[in-house]
Amino acid sequence: MRGNLPDRWLRGLSLLVVSAGLGLSGCSTTPGQTGLGNSLTESSSQSNSVLMQQIRGELDDGEFGNAALQLQLLHERVLTPQEQVEFMLLSAQMHLGSNEPEIAGEYLNQLTQRMNYATPEQELRASLLKARWYESNGEYLAAARERDFLSGALNPEQREQNHEQIWQDLMAMPEVELLEWAEKTPATQFGDWLRLAAISRNSRLTLDEHLAAVTTWREQNPAHPAAIQLPGGLALLADLAANRPHSVALMLPLSGPLEKTGGAIRDGFMAAYYESLDKGYAIPQVHLYDSQKYSDIDIAYAQAQLDGAQWVIGPINKMQVQALQQRETLPLPTLALNYGDRSEAETLPANLYQFGLAAEDEAVQIAEKAWTDGLRRALVLVPQGNWGERIYAAFEQRWLELGGEIGEQRFYPNRQDYNPEIKALLNVDDSQKRYQTMRRLLRQSTEFEPRRRQDVDWVFMVALPQQARQIKPTLAFNFAGDLPVYATSHVYSGEPNPTKDRDLNGVQFCDVPWLLESSELYRTVEKVMPNGQGGYARLYAMGVDAFRLLPRLKQLEVFPHSQMFGSTGALALDHERRIHRRTECTQFRSGRPQRLARR
Repeated sequence: MRGNLPDRWLRGLSLLVVSAGLGLSGCSTTPGQTGLGNSLTESSSQSNSVLMQQIRGELDDGEFGNAALQLQLLHERVLTPQEQVEFMLLSAQMHLGSNEPEIAGEYLNQLTQRMNYATPEQELRASLLKARWYESNGEYLAAARERDFLSGALNPEQREQNHEQIWQDLMAMPEVELLEWAEKTPATQFGDWLRLAAISRNSRLTLDEHLAAVTTWREQNPAHPAAIQLPGGLALLADLAANRPHSVALMLPLSGPLEKTGGAIRDGFMAAYYESLDKGYAIPQVHLYDSQKYSDIDIAYAQAQLDGAQWVIGPINKMQVQALQQRETLPLPTLALNYGDRSEAETLPANLYQFGLAAEDEAVQIAEKAWTDGLRRALVLVPQGNWGERIYAAFEQRWLELGGEIGEQRFYPNRQDYNPEIKALLNVDDSQKRYQTMRRLLRQSTEFEPRRRQDVDWVFMVALPQQARQIKPTLAFNFAGDLPVYATSHVYSGEPNPTKDRDLNGVQFCDVPWLLESSELYRTVEKVMPNGQGGYARLYAMGVDAFRLLPRLKQLEVFPHSQMFGSTGALALDHERRIHRRTECTQFRSGRPQRLARR
């Protein structure tokens, strides 16, 4: 997709030409036309109708290239006002399907000027396309409100799909914004949607608390569409609570090189365990095993079975997870706390689930956020080594899928001075070389101000705090202070440090809610730990979510679009039973993370 900028420019130009053409050709027959003229007009109208029907079929089948060619033929014909409306609807649908929301938006804007010619069916399609356009731009509140407004005009099948999409839109919004907007729309159907969504987006609720809150909401709003048919797998909550495991094996490294990692996850898990116990909710019996003391993991499984465990949570070691996923089945259903590498020829055991803090998920989320923020061409700075390469691969795949471009990428070494890599990335060296060449040719002194490349609009950075604190000022030193910088969560130590992090002001990153939305459980854990959670805070959050996630795996598996909102982010399960996370986005201001204002 690297060469698509000229294509988009040409399509935009085509849009202007089409608009002008429609303004001239949108005349129907005049009262003076008779006989053959009427016959030709009727024949043309029938031909247009057939062509439009073909285009709708191609768009429904995802044949956007064929649809584009057919639309080009259509716009050269004489169109009635109602056919002009249809042409714009089809064009907007095509560009949305082709991941070109800017052009789709132009057609939708033109539609507003011709809606008095639209049929009720076309008005409905226009509203649905507008909702999709909002979604493509990350304007989820506007999309949900549009869908709620039109829901009454839909047939039962469409209404069910629309209600589920309303839910997905609201689930993309932070809890605090849902509550803020719910207060602005009291005693309305949409306000009740917002209140139910805020309940599900509350990452602090246990399964029992979530079930109780949904039950209360449903009793208060019995006629609401979401009460009649609970969205997002909420109808399963009662069943999940009644059938949760009553005995689990927690298999973690509590000695050896991963002792601190295993200890942090264990402490987070047990903090969630005791929180539920103190509130009087049902809890499983927990059997704790040090995975380092078992030379063969089968021995650990056998011991867990003898102790009556129904599930295993762990291991953490990547090689052990890799070995587990190569088996046909496991002795006990297992929630591994890491991810094995995947081979397309490999068939995963049906009772293995994998959950971890994968940086690749963050790279995908950053790509999507930058795209919805209107950015299109990136520079990339990632560290050398396998870890940096994996993050870059995930980012590159998603960014190119969206239609973005990568101006250049640099894999930087761990050093004190990042200026050489950044100068080369920004082409500042080339600017200086051109000046030196010009000076030699002219043989006289000339005024010169170095410049960076102008063909990019943002920077994707993967760096630890000590690296980022040097890289960000170096970007500014090389005339790139105006480029937005987006980063993975590794840019933040997890502990506020305004003095050191002032150099990161303006950097946007996405991190776990555990760090960004202080909860009572977080404060309890922070207080109990001798020196606080420190750099292991995200692993404490992972332990909390391992406890809360286990009984909800069935919900995530049965309802592919459902999510659990936990301490590490919004958790969803893919077809390979791997958990993926979406975290909360924030920005450094005055050296501290602050929540981003929504557009």
